[in-house]
Amino acid sequence: MLVLKTASAEVLDLAFSPDSRAIAAAVDGAHVFLWNLDSPNIAPVRLGLGGKYRAGGLRFSATGRRLEWQLADGCRAYDRDERDATNEYPSFLTKATVWKVGPAGDRIVSSHGMPDHFLAGWQFKDGEWVRQWALSTLHLSVESVTISPAGDRFAMLTRPASPGRWWDQPMRLEVRDLPTSASRSDGTYPYSYAGKLWFSPTGAAVVGIHGMTLLSWSLPAGGGPRLARNDNRKHFTALAYHPNGRRLFVTSNDETVNEFDADTLERTNRYTWQLDRLSAIAVSPDGTLAAAGAATGDVVVWDLE
Repeated sequence: MLVLKTASAEVLDLAFSPDSRAIAAAVDGAHVFLWNLDSPNIAPVRLGLGGKYRAGGLRFSATGRRLEWQLADGCRAYDRDERDATNEYPSFLTKATVWKVGPAGDRIVSSHGMPDHFLAGWQFKDGEWVRQWALSTLHLSVESVTISPAGDRFAMLTRPASPGRWWDQPMRLEVRDLPTSASRSDGTYPYSYAGKLWFSPTGAAVVGIHGMTLLSWSLPAGGGPRLARNDNRKHFTALAYHPNGRRLFVTSNDETVNEFDADTLERTNRYTWQLDRLSAIAVSPDGTLAAAGAATGDVVVWDLE
């Protein structure tokens, strides 16, 4: 077990490089930290956020030489070879209320509120972002957008934005085609406010967390999710799959990481780290390491084998 120090603030996101030899952490209101795990001196590269950080947007490029993170109105990228960071601001994001970048970095789903009220899909082609489709959201509330690892679909939670107390209306899970926005499937969601969503590594399931509950929909969705409750009444905070798709690692605000069987949602293991409330989780692409970040700014890395 290795404990890495960041700043005295909550770790919002963690990401491993594709070769599993580096790890990055985004810390609330502070910096992005980058460690080379092979180095005998594990001092981090400390990078300025460059703006207001948007949680859920920390990732390495396919080569691992570029580290990217999302900001409120764009993104920032750090070139590990040039040791230089730059901000990139596609103009359409300046008015987006919600947006999500696909795993390859060449597709974005953005949601725009007043006065436009639309959901749009964008693709980077010939040096510019081109809008591929748009859906009106004048009478639709959209939350928790997530994109599949293959970049072919996106999922979201929606409900009618009709007059009255629309925020109390039931929500639904919608899965759509990313290039065209065509509907693939939908399912019921048992709560009136949104939690976080993720696709499984194969794209065969969508999972979510809501309070102390873990949810899983097998795709194509057609009904309600399977549910698993935290046995100590503490809220789940973040989730990551093992690359084999069969293991789920879920952090809780009680210093523990819960491991579940992804098919049955039965708890198979529990890791207890005395680091205060845990808020972020990642598993290395080779499946050998896991890392969890705490509200105190500490990051624990441990061997899964």
